[in-house]
Amino acid sequence: MKLVQHWLFSFLCALALGVAHAGEPPRDPILRLETGMHTAAIWRIGSDVQGRWLVSASNDKTARVWDVASGRLLSVLRPPVDVGNVGNLYSAALSPDGSMVAVGGWTRLDEVGNNIYLFERSSGRLVRRITGLPNVIFHLAFSPSGRQLAASLGGPNGIRLFETATGKEVGRDVYGDDSHSVSFNADGSRLAASAQDGKVRVYSVAAWGLTRLAEGATRGGTRAYTTRFSPDGRLIALGYQDSAKVDVLNAETLELEYQPDTSGVSVGNLATVAWSQDGSQLMAVGSWVRNGQYPLRVWSEQGRGAYQDLPLAADAVFDLLPLEDGRTLFGASDPRWGVIAPGGVRVGRSVSPQIVDYRDAREGFRLSADGQKVRFGYEKNGRSPAVFELATLHLAQDAGQNEAGMTGPRTEAPGIKIENWRNREHPTLNGAPIKLQNQELSRSVAIAQDGSRFAIGGSWSLRFFDATGKELWKMPAQGAVWNVNISRDGYWVVASYADGIIRWHRSSDGKELLSLFPHNDRKRWVLWTPSGYFAASPGGEDLIGWHLNRGKDGAADFFPVSRFRAQFFRPDLIAQVLQTQDETEALRLANADSGRRQDSAPARVQDVLPPVLQVLAPQDGAQVSSSTIKVRFAVRTPDNAPTTGVRVRVNGQALPEARSLAVVAEDDADVREINVPIPAQDSEIQLFAENRNGVSTPGVVRVHWAGAKAAPAPSFKPKLYVLAVGVSKYANSEFNLGLAAKDARDFAATLQKQQGQLYSEVKVRLITDDKATKDDVLDGLDWLRKEVTARDMGMMFMAGHGMNDNTGNYFFLPHNADPERLLRTGVAQSDIKIALNTLPGKAVFFVDTCHSGNALGSAKTRGAGTDINAFVNELASAENGVVVFTAATGRQFSLEDPSWGNGAFTKAVIEGLNGKADFQKTGKVTHKGLDYYVAERVKELTRGRQSPVSIAPSGVTDFPIAVVR
Repeated sequence: MKLVQHWLFSFLCALALGVAHAGEPPRDPILRLETGMHTAAIWRIGSDVQGRWLVSASNDKTARVWDVASGRLLSVLRPPVDVGNVGNLYSAALSPDGSMVAVGGWTRLDEVGNNIYLFERSSGRLVRRITGLPNVIFHLAFSPSGRQLAASLGGPNGIRLFETATGKEVGRDVYGDDSHSVSFNADGSRLAASAQDGKVRVYSVAAWGLTRLAEGATRGGTRAYTTRFSPDGRLIALGYQDSAKVDVLNAETLELEYQPDTSGVSVGNLATVAWSQDGSQLMAVGSWVRNGQYPLRVWSEQGRGAYQDLPLAADAVFDLLPLEDGRTLFGASDPRWGVIAPGGVRVGRSVSPQIVDYRDAREGFRLSADGQKVRFGYEKNGRSPAVFELATLHLAQDAGQNEAGMTGPRTEAPGIKIENWRNREHPTLNGAPIKLQNQELSRSVAIAQDGSRFAIGGSWSLRFFDATGKELWKMPAQGAVWNVNISRDGYWVVASYADGIIRWHRSSDGKELLSLFPHNDRKRWVLWTPSGYFAASPGGEDLIGWHLNRGKDGAADFFPVSRFRAQFFRPDLIAQVLQTQDETEALRLANADSGRRQDSAPARVQDVLPPVLQVLAPQDGAQVSSSTIKVRFAVRTPDNAPTTGVRVRVNGQALPEARSLAVVAEDDADVREINVPIPAQDSEIQLFAENRNGVSTPGVVRVHWAGAKAAPAPSFKPKLYVLAVGVSKYANSEFNLGLAAKDARDFAATLQKQQGQLYSEVKVRLITDDKATKDDVLDGLDWLRKEVTARDMGMMFMAGHGMNDNTGNYFFLPHNADPERLLRTGVAQSDIKIALNTLPGKAVFFVDTCHSGNALGSAKTRGAGTDINAFVNELASAENGVVVFTAATGRQFSLEDPSWGNGAFTKAVIEGLNGKADFQKTGKVTHKGLDYYVAERVKELTRGRQSPVSIAPSGVTDFPIAVVR
C-alpha cells in the first residue's frame, strides 16, 4: 500500500543522505531484544546453491542463519554495533558452497567508512572485515564461483567488486543516486546493477575487475529496487519502488522487451522480482496489499503469460530467492521468512514474527490514570487485548475485567486541533505545520489531560510539544511509534513501538525509565529499566540480553539477562520507578526496603561475565555412527574468572561424569575436547562452561544418527520416583491451609496408578503436615537424588507456603518453618535445585506454594506476595534441565476451594493426568499436553484470577508422563 511504499522511500533516503560515524564500537554493554527471530524488517536474504541454509539481515542489528528444511535457527551473527542506527544490517549473502556469510548495512564505526563483515557460517566466527565503503551497503551478491563479492551502495557511490578471499577491491563504478541491487548471471561473467538515477548497467566480470558493457534508462519507473538476470542470461527483470510496473530488458542491449501484466496493482509496488530456477516463471512482490495480505504475483511464459496471485505475508516483502529444486525463499518486513513451493502455488514453511503487532490500535492502547496499567492488543487494530499491571507484574489476557478506569489516547481538546496526522507526512496544529523530520510520517497522537502538551509518534521518533507547537523533547526510535498515550496525572508518556516494546517515558524530559516486551505467545514477558534491572515471567528472562562488542574485528558476545539473575532480577524496583520517576532513587528505596547494602556500587555486567563456549566440531547436522562423539569446543572466560568445569546434556538429560571428561587440546589452551556418549538416534548435545560468575549459555550441536539401528532392547519400562510434599497444618497454626496436604496425597495416588502402565514401578515418598519438617523434606530430596537413574523419571510435588527473603531468594515453608528464621527453618531454593538438576533421568517439578491464609469468598488463596518466577526460571534453564509446572506466576495467589476437592492447580493436574490432557487421543499424556490443559482448566476454575505456567528447558523435547487406561 502507499503507506508502506512511502515508508520504504523515506527510510532508505534518510539512510543515504548522510552516515554518521561513532569511532571505536563502545565497550559498555548494550541491552538488546532476543526472541529467537528478528524484531525488525528482514531486508535481504541469501542461500547456498543447494538451498540448505538461509541467512537473513535486519535492522535489528543481527544476521541469522537458519536451517531451511526445519526452519530452525542455527546461529545469530552479531557484528559490532553502537547506539542509534550504527549496526543496522540491510544486506546479506551466503556463498554458493554455504561456507561464508557476508553482511553489510549502516556499519560505519570510524572515519574510514562502512564495513562488510564476512563470517564463517559453521562457527559464526568473524573472519574478515572489508572497510572503507563511503555509504550504507544495500545489497551483496556472491559470484557463482564464490570467489568474488559485489556490493551496491547508498548515495552517489555505485557498486564495488571484491575478492572474497582477501577483501581486495578489484572493480567499481559510481552512479548519481542509491544503488539497491546487483546480480550475477549464471556463469559469473556478467554483472547487472540498477540505481535510483533511472539507469541500469551491465558489466563484464574478470578476476581483475569490471568493464561496463551497456547502460540504459529504466522504463517502468526511476527508482529501481531489484535487478535480476534470467537463468539463461538473456533477460534482466527490474522492479521499482516508485511504480507498480515490472520491466524485462534485453541483457545485451538493455532495451525493453516487454512489461508483464500488473493490472489490479493500483496502490503500492512490485519492487522485488525473481525468476524461477528454470526461467519459465517470473515472480514479483512488494508493498502492494490486497485484503490485508501482500500477494506474490507469478507470471507464466517468463512474464509474458497469465498470472496468479498468492497471499504471502502480512507486510511488505523485500527479497525473493529461487532455489535449484524449484522452491523460492522470501523475506518480509513483519519480520518473517518462508519457503514458496515450486510453481509459486502455495507457501510451504514460514517462520513467523515473535513480536506483537501494535499497528493501528488507536483507542485500544489505554492507560490507567497513574500509568501503572497498560492495555494493548496482540494483533493489528488492537485485537486480542491484554492488560499488564506494573504493581502486581501480572499479564491478564482477559482485558475486559481488568481495564476499569483506563482510557485511550486523547486526540481532541479545547484549543488544540491536530489534523492530518494519521499516517501522513505533514500534521498540523490549529492549521500550522508541526515540524517532523523530512519525509517522516506521523503515526500516532495523544493530548495531555489538561490540554497543555501533546505527543506525536512518527516513523522514527517520539516527540513532545507544548500547546503552541514548541518541541519540548524528541526521542529517536529504530522504527515506527505505532501508538502513544499520556497518563491522566501527566507524568508519563507511554508508547508502543514497531520492535514490540512498550516504553514509559518521563514526560518532563522524555527519558525512558521502563520497557515492557510482551511476547506474542501471550505467555512470556520481560520488563526492565535502562540499567538492566528486570522482572520476567517464567521463560521470559532470555528475551533480552547484553550485547558486548569485542572491537572492530571480532563478533560481539551476547549474554541473556538470565546469566545475571542474582545481580539484576529486581521486581521490587519496578513499582519504585513509577513512584519516584528516577531509577537511581528507586534503587536506593528498594535496597532500603529489602535491607540490602547501600554503600556498594551497582553491579556492572562486564565485571561478572560467565564464560563463552563455542562448539567447533562436529558441525551441526553432522552424520554420526559411533556411540561416542568427540566434541571439540572453545571456551573464553575473563582473566580473573577461570573456567571451573564443563557440563554436558544429551537430549536434555545430564551426564553426571561430564566435568571430569573435559581435557585441554595440545594446540590451543582455549580449545578443548570431550567424549560424549549418545544413544543410537538423532541427538542434541549441549555443553556448558562454568566460572565463579556463573554458567555459559549452551553451545549446541545436533547430530543425525547414521549408524546401525540399535538391536531391539529387552522390553522394560522406566521407574518413576515421586516426592510429594504438602503442608496444611503448620506448627504455627496461623499459617494453616485447607487442602495442601490433600493435594500432595491425591497427586501421589494418581501417579501410583501408573505402575505397570507407563512405569514398571512407581515409588512414592509422601511427606505431609507434621511429617514434613525441614529435615524430612531434605531427606526426601536426598532420596530422590540417590534413587533416580538415567532410565528413570523423578518428580517432585510441593504444596504449602512459599516466600522470598529480602534479597528475593525463594524458600518453601515446611511444617516447622519460622519466617523470621528462614535460613535455619526454610527449605532453600538451592537445596531443591541441587537435588533436581543433578538427576540423571528426566526431572519434573510441580510447585503450588503461592499460598496465603486470607479468605476470599468461599475460596482461599495461597501466596502472600511471593514471587516464584526467578526460581522457576533458574530451575528450567538449559543447564539445570528441569521441566517446571507452577500453579501461579509472579505475585499471583493460588486458589483453593473445598467444592473443588483440591487447589485449582492440583485439580487440573490430576484431571489432565487421568486422561483429559490427551487431546490427540493417543493414550498418552505428554508434558506439553498437560501444560495446555492445566492452563485452560485453571483459568476456567478461577475465572481468570490464576495463571499457571509450564516451562521446559531448551533441548528437552516433549515426552509422555502418564498413559490413559
